[in-house]
Amino acid sequence: MSVRMGFIGTGGIAQRHLKSMRNNPDVELVAYCDIELPKAQQAAEEYGGRAYNDFAAMLDKEDLAAVVICTPPFAHGDIELAACERGLHMLIEKPVALDVAMARPILEAIEAAGIVSLVAYKYRWDDHVHKAREMLRDQTIGLVFGNFWGRMPGVAWWRVKAESGGQTVEQTTHIFDMARFMVGEVTRVQAFGTLQVMNTVYPDFDIWDAATANLEFANGAVGTISSTCLSQHWGQSSLRVIGHELTVGIMGDTLSWAGEDGPGEYTKQVDGYVEESRVFVDAIVTGDRAQIYSDYADAVKTLAVTEATNRSIENGGAVVEIADLLA
Repeated sequence: MSVRMGFIGTGGIAQRHLKSMRNNPDVELVAYCDIELPKAQQAAEEYGGRAYNDFAAMLDKEDLAAVVICTPPFAHGDIELAACERGLHMLIEKPVALDVAMARPILEAIEAAGIVSLVAYKYRWDDHVHKAREMLRDQTIGLVFGNFWGRMPGVAWWRVKAESGGQTVEQTTHIFDMARFMVGEVTRVQAFGTLQVMNTVYPDFDIWDAATANLEFANGAVGTISSTCLSQHWGQSSLRVIGHELTVGIMGDTLSWAGEDGPGEYTKQVDGYVEESRVFVDAIVTGDRAQIYSDYADAVKTLAVTEATNRSIENGGAVVEIADLLA
């Protein structure tokens, strides 16, 4: 079975998925859509197929089984609903929407259509993250610390909250999601943010220079995850989980730990970007969804935590219950 696949959004992160899909013998790349037609044309020339700048026209004209959606957060909605109407399986880049209200009708349509959905939280397919998760399985976890610190991405929509949701929703979402995957569900969030610098550099900048979220987990752990796009010369992202008998840390491709048997280190061997694409195609071909560690419904739970962070900041640090957002 050859999965005829189309791409909606062909810049940036889409290139990783294109390369992975090209190397999969069960995939036929047939169509590419981008609002900037030359980008779609470039993909068509490199990978074979036809280029479009209107996703509806592509979906109407092409005989597709699946689509990979790599659009900015604000552009989600009509694309997914159109794919559901046509019964197309979807691999969707994170985040799935600007907020839970935007995501809810998409989730309902996906569930009604019964299609395969996979959201590209790539850490969920990195083997060093799986190793850390297994190491923590029987541990009593006390503290979680995560961060995403660096410089502002170059695309203009990223610095506008109505288009990106802000750094927490669009970028640090990877760390929030990894915390959920390794530790468990978040129940409450209290957050604070600051805006002092970047709005003086970019007049349309209306997200936070820096933000920090305090988290309470269902298993009793507490944590903090911070974000900043202030640093123009240095960056780092990581997640550390501390228990009584074991501490683990994920930084880039490296897992490190310290426990009763001493310290240790492991370097990632399985690339999550490649694995998530393989798993998506395998689920379509075989019907086995066991390795889809992040479907649309699960990704909405991560979205709720990042939305709660924004809401808390906007309300002066008020505590936000995740259950209220998902109700």
